[in-house]
Amino acid sequence: MRDETVPTGNDAAARLTQLERYWRSLALRGLPPSRDEIDPDRIGAALPGAFVLDRIAPGQARLRVAGRALCEVVGTEARGLPLSRLFRRADHVRLSALLERCFAELHPCRVPLLADGGSGRIGGLALLPLRHRLGAAPQMIGALLHDLPPGRTRRFGLAGPARIGAPPLQTRDTRAHLRLVVSNETYDPDR
Repeated sequence: MRDETVPTGNDAAARLTQLERYWRSLALRGLPPSRDEIDPDRIGAALPGAFVLDRIAPGQARLRVAGRALCEVVGTEARGLPLSRLFRRADHVRLSALLERCFAELHPCRVPLLADGGSGRIGGLALLPLRHRLGAAPQMIGALLHDLPPGRTRRFGLAGPARIGAPPLQTRDTRAHLRLVVSNETYDPDR
């Protein structure tokens, strides 16, 4: 019997959903997870297209860590490149606005992708903010996943409306708490 919770094949949308579900499972008290909490082994089928971004300026981010599928897309090592390098020039303004909103509001974002020169949706982009660390550039984890055959360099287009998700849910603290109980009765040992 097949486990239906784990995506199979090349379904980019299912792999992005798996990544976002993992990100949400790490969120505590309405805050996104920190980078230290991310375990690459738990990212699953999204790992080849996964990345970590550093915000370098308003609306701009560079790839700090990039999966092998992103290196295939750009035809070289993707680490250190601006995320915009993966997209058509016509989509740079929209990508910049999405990045800035995600970094500022700590909301996850998903956008369907088009192949450069194509008309049909072929995958998606997920942007998942990470908890800010004092003195460090804001970061986010994400993935660019597509259902195209590997082997050629390409640029993508942003298709359709972006889905800006709710921030991580406020979860109840499940730790046990002590409660101070006061009795105003007088203790009489002879009673």
